Amino acid sequence: MSNIESDHSWQPARSRNRPISATQKESKPEVSLHPSAAVWAAAALGFTPDPRQAQFLDCPDRRIALCTSRQSGKTQVAAAKALHAALTHPGTDYLLFGPVARQSGNLLHRIRTFCKLLNLLTKSDPAHENSLVLPNGSRFVALPGVPDNIRGFAAVSVVIVDEAAFVDDAIYPAVSPMLAVSNGSLWALSTPNGQTNVFYELCNTPANGWTILRSPAEECPRISPAFLAEELALHGDQLFAQEYQCAFVSASTQLLDRAVIAAAKLPYRPTGNLCFGYNELFVGIDVGKRQDHTALVAVEFSLTQPTTRDPFTGTHITTPHLFVRSAESLPLGSDHLDLPGRLRALHASLPGPFKQVHYIVDATGESTLIEVLRRDKSLNRYPLTPVAITGGHKTSHLAGGYEGIPRPDLLTRLRTALGTQRLSLPAATPGLPELETELIAFRADGQQREHDDLVFALALAVWLAYERQKVHLFPNTGRRP
Repeated sequence: MSNIESDHSWQPARSRNRPISATQKESKPEVSLHPSAAVWAAAALGFTPDPRQAQFLDCPDRRIALCTSRQSGKTQVAAAKALHAALTHPGTDYLLFGPVARQSGNLLHRIRTFCKLLNLLTKSDPAHENSLVLPNGSRFVALPGVPDNIRGFAAVSVVIVDEAAFVDDAIYPAVSPMLAVSNGSLWALSTPNGQTNVFYELCNTPANGWTILRSPAEECPRISPAFLAEELALHGDQLFAQEYQCAFVSASTQLLDRAVIAAAKLPYRPTGNLCFGYNELFVGIDVGKRQDHTALVAVEFSLTQPTTRDPFTGTHITTPHLFVRSAESLPLGSDHLDLPGRLRALHASLPGPFKQVHYIVDATGESTLIEVLRRDKSLNRYPLTPVAITGGHKTSHLAGGYEGIPRPDLLTRLRTALGTQRLSLPAATPGLPELETELIAFRADGQQREHDDLVFALALAVWLAYERQKVHLFPNTGRRP
């Protein structure tokens, strides 16, 4: 940014009701600026920022994430901060993004309204339909958040992403290079929207270089406690927390809440007093297609045997549990005929002994691979369950020894195992970071951006473990969830 060209002597802006002469219009009068954007906004624009708005207005940091309640005035305060910066630094560019053109256009409209209040003569940039150019040459351009259509800008002073939790996540890597030469700023403003987007990461990753500001509704003097009480009664705890308390609640399309995944993580690799005579290994295999990885996830079913005994029978009380022992995605393009060798390597890497090892393979249309596994002399002694994931309503037996498993049943079994803390993710498990990333991003509607191969391999292993160990995992009913 260039330095301020006029001095910092500040005066209140001209009254909006005072008529402007033709001479004044032609001279394009400069607006006196106070160095504090919050002070300037209160006197020149006619609104007094609340404490959170003032904090944002005067924040000098280059990366700011403003997490707000609904109706907290984020568009107004973003427009004021942007206009103050543009007037202070002549000839600078400001890009405004939203999920759709209407939302970025709303921010531009608020800036245009402020310009009229200040009696500034503005014009549009002929190259951009939704734009505004100030008399000092600073320019605002409003664009929809479509990553493929925003390239071509350089040396941008500020990028503002409004409704930042609702834009396409690819917008962030698309716009950040535009700030490289100018050492420009990026402001992301939004109400929370689930836990699987970049805005969530910005607001919840410690020491990521971003300044995080939160503006919940109870701190906004313009929102009454009575209204908030009505909204809480109308919408319930979860939606109210998201819309008014800056809480990142898992979205309806999200398979797992981050808190559930975090609770499943163990900071150690448990050994405990395991009953090795009962331990079994379940290996889920999701066979990759053209653009998907082949994934292998090994889950150990174990019975821990503490020192306490049942007071009636005198026998040791055992606790059934599932532990992820390995997670691996094979490189894209890996030959399926190499899978037997990879499974042998997996066996060699895991401690034992195991009472039994089971394979379950989602190999719809991969009958050749199933035959290869069945004929392999080192593997054919282990039970193999080929699976076709279906859109049906119940598990069915299909031709060729396949099990037809409805996709919702498969995912529900995984969610149940994690939610009831029957399944743990021990530290130092090979491939755990990649598996955790997929679990966090996975959506029940299948629209996630991350690969989902490890999630389905894990779901297959868990499904089979529950089928084979009903008596331990469901001692009262012997039935699956």
